[in-house]
Amino acid sequence: MIFHPVPELEAVNNTLRPILITEQYAQEIERLTGLGAKALNETKLPKAQYTTFADPEGNDFDLVTWKSE
Repeated sequence: MIFHPVPELEAVNNTLRPILITEQYAQEIERLTGLGAKALNETKLPKAQYTTFADPEGNDFDLVTWKSE
């Protein structure tokens, strides 16, 4: 887990965004949504993929995985 500062322009509840790193991306998405998280946005980059979630209280966090080459 790492923390990323949230830009002031974002309308979120938290000022630090937790970033969860996983090698089991699909399984973690299923687990997190099963716990009540709501997927807000998914981004696919050449070397990484991440989804921004909101927890049931509206705090956001990211789930990140690195793509193998």
